[in-house]
Amino acid sequence: MKILHRLLLTYAALIVLAFIAGALLALAWDRFETSPWYQIGLLAIAGSAVGAFGLRFAIQQAQAMSEPIQRIAKAAKTIAEGEFDVKVEASRLVEANIMAANFNAMARALKVYKSTSIDRLLAEQRRNDVVLGSIDDGLIIVDEAARIERLNPIAARQLGTTVELAIGKTLDSLLGGDRFDQRIVSDIDTQQLSQDDEPDLVIGEGVMQRRLAIALTPFTDETRPGLVLLLRDVTEEREQEKLKMDFVLRASHELRTPVSGLRMAMDLLAERAPFAAETREADLFETVHTETKRLGDLVTDLLDVSRLSHADTPLKLEAVQLPQLADNARARFEPMAMERRLTISSAVADGLPELQLDPNQFSRVLDNLIANAIRHTPPGGEVGITVVAGSDAIRIEVRDSGEGLTRRQLARIFEPFVQFGRNTGGAGLGLTLSREIVERHGGKIDVASQRGQGARFTVSLPWPSEALAA
Repeated sequence: MKILHRLLLTYAALIVLAFIAGALLALAWDRFETSPWYQIGLLAIAGSAVGAFGLRFAIQQAQAMSEPIQRIAKAAKTIAEGEFDVKVEASRLVEANIMAANFNAMARALKVYKSTSIDRLLAEQRRNDVVLGSIDDGLIIVDEAARIERLNPIAARQLGTTVELAIGKTLDSLLGGDRFDQRIVSDIDTQQLSQDDEPDLVIGEGVMQRRLAIALTPFTDETRPGLVLLLRDVTEEREQEKLKMDFVLRASHELRTPVSGLRMAMDLLAERAPFAAETREADLFETVHTETKRLGDLVTDLLDVSRLSHADTPLKLEAVQLPQLADNARARFEPMAMERRLTISSAVADGLPELQLDPNQFSRVLDNLIANAIRHTPPGGEVGITVVAGSDAIRIEVRDSGEGLTRRQLARIFEPFVQFGRNTGGAGLGLTLSREIVERHGGKIDVASQRGQGARFTVSLPWPSEALAA
């Protein structure tokens, strides 16, 4: 039965009851005409009976109409709780049966969708697990509290643990130190890396020792932030680098003596057998003399790079006034700058403290940077030296107005034997050597440049309280 029909039936029943009540009232009034109290009593009884019957009939009709809706509401609550295996039974109301049929169809569709979504999610998870397991490098995902949320089997083996034992723990608790947790929390909070070059992580001892290069990348999604650590086994690479540097060091030692003897012999030959100017012999001798000197400088640079790459090579530290080193370097290169029609200037902040530096080695850094700036600056350009005190470090800047560098060149500028630009010279070891010297002093060297807008090299040194001990 339709709801409209049920309402009309209820309305008709109430009308009939009203007529019956009216008829009883008229009958009572006519029969008990001389006794109004009987009339009133009979009327009250009849009215109460008719009212009770009408109320009961109305309640039954209301319950008959609300019961299907209540069943649908209960089923909807069940679905809202995540249970889709529910069905609404049919009733005597046509509209309620239509709603129940549509609701049951919706429940079946939601059940199929849930099953399909779960299968798809499980398939994606299995796919991700396969991908993570096939990566040759270790991958770790940590939350904002530095706890490990996920890692692949490679990372577990690299850390000497299992996936099950590592989940929920921090790297410091696994490795037994205090190197990572605070750093990770800070990087996640700022969504920035606190430093670019992370030292290798050393796992194990003796022949089982492994070196892992670490890359950290913070991220954030719609829920909360985290950080990804990529661990790459570089044990063999570091061994190859060590063997290469040892070979360079040995070869430099072996070459240094004969090259020095050759230079001395060339100098003596120049004194005892001078050649007439502008002759073929003079040109050849000058070429041999220049190339011999260049070879000697190359051997010296190779030897210095090899020595500085070994951490056990000591620095001869002493109290140094950095402004004095900068002024001395500017004075040494003023003749070269004037010859090339360049302007060289310096600006030094007042009140700078003394620093514990190796003056000879650090002078080489300034010489390399200034010579590099002069070489790549065209006539009429400018080379500037600035020494400033920052909040976290003392900085020396060497800038030029030369040809500048591209982004790809910037990425390789400190690599050995790499030279860029039209005016190249030397062996391409000056910047490599400068970086080694600065880092041995506990500092950092950076470069900023754009093509056609010159370059700016910045050497940052810690304040005296943070400087390396002698």
